[in-house]
Amino acid sequence: MQYSDWQYWFWIKRLQKGRSLERWALRHLHHRDHLNLLAERVVEFNKLHRRPCHVQINSIWIDGTPQATAKARTKDVKCELADLLYIVEELNHKGDIICRKGILLQGKNTVHPKKIDSGNSTRKERALFEKLDRRHELTLNTGVSKTSTIIGQYLLDSVVKEGLSDCARFLLMPKKRCWFHDFIFNCSPFHVTWTKRETSNDMVVGQGLTEAVLEMYSGTGLGKEIIAPTKCEWSRMVLDLENRYKGVGMKGYDRQKRHYSSDTFSFTVHKRFSQNPQVNAEAYYSNDELIDFGSLPYISIIKVSVEYPEQDEPNKRVN
Repeated sequence: MQYSDWQYWFWIKRLQKGRSLERWALRHLHHRDHLNLLAERVVEFNKLHRRPCHVQINSIWIDGTPQATAKARTKDVKCELADLLYIVEELNHKGDIICRKGILLQGKNTVHPKKIDSGNSTRKERALFEKLDRRHELTLNTGVSKTSTIIGQYLLDSVVKEGLSDCARFLLMPKKRCWFHDFIFNCSPFHVTWTKRETSNDMVVGQGLTEAVLEMYSGTGLGKEIIAPTKCEWSRMVLDLENRYKGVGMKGYDRQKRHYSSDTFSFTVHKRFSQNPQVNAEAYYSNDELIDFGSLPYISIIKVSVEYPEQDEPNKRVN
C-alpha cells in the first residue's frame, strides 16, 4: 500500500493547481480513488484473517474547520481544532454498532517525515494538541469571528493529564514531490505521527495513514472510543462535529463532489461468496447541483464502516 500511496501522492503533486499543497492534498484524501485504496486495504486485512465483511467508506470535505478556544496550561489558545476527523466503526449484520473509534488529524507539509516545521499556526496547534488543560472547557466555534456560532463546550476526561494525545495525531506530508530520497520507500507520504518532546520539532517514527486506520480498526493503541454522548464529552463532541452530514458539490476544485461513498465487498472465505473484491465508487458528475450549504458538518470527516455477516460477527467467530 505504501507504493500505492506514493503513486497517489505523485498524482496529487502533478495535478496541483495554484492552491496550497496542504489544502490540495487534504482534499484528495476524500477523492473516490483514495477511498477505494483505503477500502481495499481493509478488505485485504480481513481476507488475511479469513473474515468476511462489507466495507463502506463515506467522506465529506469542506474548506475551513471549527475554531477551538482553550486553555493551554497558563495561556489561552485559539486555532483550528484539526483538519480531519476519522471515524472507524464495526457493525453487526443488522447494522448495529459493535465498536466505534475516532481520531483528529492535523495536516502539515514538511521537508522531513520526522520533523514538523515551525510557524505561528503550528505553534498554536501544537499548544492545543500537547498542552490542553483538560480541567477547563474546550470551546468550538464555526468560524474565527467572535460572533460565530458556538458548536459546543466540552470538558474532556482526564485519561491523559493534558493535551489530546489520546484522540489526535499530526498528519505530515511532503512539501515537494517527496521526502529526502532515503525515506521514500520506507515512509508513507501520509505520515501519522506525534511529537517526541514539546520543546523540539522532532517527531516519533509513525505510520502511514492507511496503517493508522487499520490500527484503529484492529488494535487498541490508536484512536479514542466513541460511546454514548451522555457519558463521554469526547463522544458528544464527535457527534456534534458529525451532525448534519450531507454531500454537496464544491464551487472550486473542478467542482469535485463534497461527498463520496466507496463500497467494497469482500467475501473470500466461503464458497458461496465471490473470490475477488468488487469496488463501486459513487459516480461523479461535474454539473451536480450545489445544495443546502447550511447543513454542512463542522469538520472534514472520513468514516470507515465494516459490517459482518451474522455468522462472522466478532462474538460468533470460531478461531
